[in-house]
Amino acid sequence: MGALSAAAPIPPALRTFVAPTRYVQGPGALDKVGNLVALRRSRAYLLVDMQLADTIGVRLAASLNEAGVATLMKSVDGEVTWSNIDTLTKHARSHSPDVIVAAGGGKVLDQGKGIARTLDVPIVTVPTIASNDGPTSRVIALYDEQHQLVDTPHMQANPELVVVDTTVIAAAPIRFLLSGIGDALAKKFEAEACARAAGLNSHRQRALALPAFIADGCFDELVTHGADAVSGSPDAVERVVEACVLMSGMAFENGGLSMAHAMTRGLMACPGSDAHLHGFHVAYGLLVQLAHEDHASYAAVRQYVAAIGLPCSLTQLDTEPSDANRRVLAQSVLDSPHRANCDPYPSLASLMVAIDKVEVDASTDLNANGRTA
Repeated sequence: MGALSAAAPIPPALRTFVAPTRYVQGPGALDKVGNLVALRRSRAYLLVDMQLADTIGVRLAASLNEAGVATLMKSVDGEVTWSNIDTLTKHARSHSPDVIVAAGGGKVLDQGKGIARTLDVPIVTVPTIASNDGPTSRVIALYDEQHQLVDTPHMQANPELVVVDTTVIAAAPIRFLLSGIGDALAKKFEAEACARAAGLNSHRQRALALPAFIADGCFDELVTHGADAVSGSPDAVERVVEACVLMSGMAFENGGLSMAHAMTRGLMACPGSDAHLHGFHVAYGLLVQLAHEDHASYAAVRQYVAAIGLPCSLTQLDTEPSDANRRVLAQSVLDSPHRANCDPYPSLASLMVAIDKVEVDASTDLNANGRTA
């Protein structure tokens, strides 16, 4: 896999804030992509989810071509591996693009980022779901063929442009927006834990003050408007999509991640939970984090998670809450680089206690509602 030319590293004593160069959101934004790209670029390699090639792909290609951007479109339906990225990069190179435009879900956007990283050109992301904050970030989630996360390399810069058409987002199955809410909900508490632990963010630096304000605002938007967004209120959808994609992205890259995300690799390795979306994993991981911290917000967050339809237990993630599975989850935290951003610092014993608390509380809720746990 080719690498970008290395810039001089920024000393750890300095602090950095990163964000996409431009973010555009609203109904019909998809058809403005061509005009927006043409402000800076003239040759685009358009990567589109194969299932969307005849709809979103056609609209994007038309928008780009009408704006005078020479465009080569490629539809994809593969895993985010270096092998797939290398193959796509060879195809893209034949067009000599000065920008990559990637439209679809996380897999397509990450493959586009991989191509952009190799060719050392900027990327424009056009998410068609709001299931996580990847569209705004430099991070590439790299997997093996079994969809196990193996690496998270970074581009040199965040996307040059992020275009979020909320009409497209609102038409997607609601589980994707729920996933985005679960992913974003944790950022406030992860940034707080990272700051308490004197931990490092994605730049390997201490955070500035701004990310904490963004994370707090993100959480407030979700709590205030999340239920209405899930019910389909247009204004609430706009606010929650902004929180899930833009605010959450700036919060995690600049504020740091902690236990909620550290646990996701373990949930991806457990039978049953591996089939659930990333944000569902993060929502459960957040409950474990708050239980581990004995956080004053644990009960309120657990109530919100349950009310909005996110999982509060391993059973709700279709995973047996066995001793073996709980140990897998605990060990995933201990093996994660985010462990250093946890406060209090976790041990196997303390994590098992926190997981047990979350499971017992979920079981108690079920019994209180007259159902069998």
